[in-house]
Order: sequence, then C-alpha cells, then structure tokens
Amino acid sequence: MKGISKRFEDAMAAAAFAEAGEFESAREIMLEDVSLAEQIKSLKREVDTTVDDLTSMAITFAEAGEQDKALEILKEAEKRLDEIKENFKKDLLTPAMN
Repeated sequence: MKGISKRFEDAMAAAAFAEAGEFESAREIMLEDVSLAEQIKSLKREVDTTVDDLTSMAITFAEAGEQDKALEILKEAEKRLDEIKENFKKDLLTPAMN
C-alpha cells in the first residue's frame, strides 16, 4: 500500500492536473487509491468467507466423529489462505509499492 508521503504526492499531482484543466488525469490519479482499497475489501471478504465456511465444515465433521476429514478440511483452509496471501503480495502489494 502507498505510504502517507506517496498519497500526499499523488494528491498534489492530482490537484496540479485539475488546476490545469486536466480533470480526467486528476481523477485517474485519485482513483488508483480507491481501486486498491476496493480490492483489499474484496480480498477481506474472500478470506472471511473461506475461513468461516471451511471452519464450520471442519467442526461439523469433527462432531460427527470424522476427525480425519475435519483435519483434511482445515489443511485445505490453510492452503487456500496461503494462496490468497501469495496472490495479495503478487497482485496488490508489489504494484502498489512501485
């Protein structure tokens, strides 16, 4: 994610473009932060859903005496969370740091 100084720099650049009548360029600069924020919110919903759904499934199997299946489901949850984390680093963090 962008640091405060980078966001301030972007806001000043957007202001300069807007003052020069380049409203579309200013809007694009400011929308970059909004877009990243929306992507992060979406990712959070995906993580929450994954954790909640798979944990509930694991509990159900464990309560039914199927501990091996419950453990398998928890391992799947861990695998999915690792994939989400890697995608987050690759798709969101790396471009935002540049």
